[in-house]
Amino acid sequence: YTPEFANVADASGFTVDKASMDRLETLLKTNKIDKKKLESANFATDYNTRYETRGKTFEEKYAPIFEQLGIKQIGSMGPYTIKSQLEGDTEMDAPKTPTTPMEENKAFSSMQVSDFLMPIGTSIALDANKFAKAAQSVRGFDQLIKIDEATGAATVTLGDRGIEFTALRDVTQEFLPQFGTGKEGEASLPAALSFADKVLKERTEDIIFGIQTADGRKEGMVALVQDTRNPGVMKAGQTFSNGFLNAFPNAQDQKKYIATNIRELPTLAQQQLFAQKFPSGVKFSDGTDAKIFLLQITGLSR
Repeated sequence: YTPEFANVADASGFTVDKASMDRLETLLKTNKIDKKKLESANFATDYNTRYETRGKTFEEKYAPIFEQLGIKQIGSMGPYTIKSQLEGDTEMDAPKTPTTPMEENKAFSSMQVSDFLMPIGTSIALDANKFAKAAQSVRGFDQLIKIDEATGAATVTLGDRGIEFTALRDVTQEFLPQFGTGKEGEASLPAALSFADKVLKERTEDIIFGIQTADGRKEGMVALVQDTRNPGVMKAGQTFSNGFLNAFPNAQDQKKYIATNIRELPTLAQQQLFAQKFPSGVKFSDGTDAKIFLLQITGLSR
């Protein structure tokens, strides 16, 4: 890998252990690195600045969290990844000093691996403007994305839904190569995005709340209760489901299982979306709040 890609891979949590490196190798089997985009990127930090300013060791500072989990590290989310997520790496991630007037006004680039990959078998990477236009068809994003009639440019105002938008883009990028090519050799973006929308729901809401099948309702992690304001409608309760509690009766197993589910989601945005979708008020068997736990291990809360 080039130093630039190694930097992005490290920042995305792909260099913390063998499991994370294996995930990166799997990702690169169906995607190629966009070297031109990497070379022109303006990163806020690099590998050395993140690791040379650690200060207090991870073990000293985050032992209480791992003690809750009962494990040494959360799969591919190794100690350095979780540290950066929980603390925000405020010391390590200080913006680098601009050296020219041009650099002073240049926004920092994304450090997500998915933003620097191109699917093998397609001629172009996922175009941000085309994706924004296509995303209008799902999840109510049409209210947040406006298209300039004159230029065709998309203006995206996501507010607090930025993580959801990024997660959808990540899944679309993941499956884009499977949808063949159409006009001018481009992959079928609308079909890939529609499929990605369903996959993202399966990876988040369906696991949390369960799904309705032909054989009846399959329980999720959280119990559903009757919505008193809407007869016949069920809503999320404030307890884990009976099936979840029967499978994981104690808090340590509950936290370990949830942490494992988070680890298996392939990008940080998907992990954070899972945490956002999880309802408030649900408690582990030891009384600690499940949503707060999820927000902490995904870096959305300290």
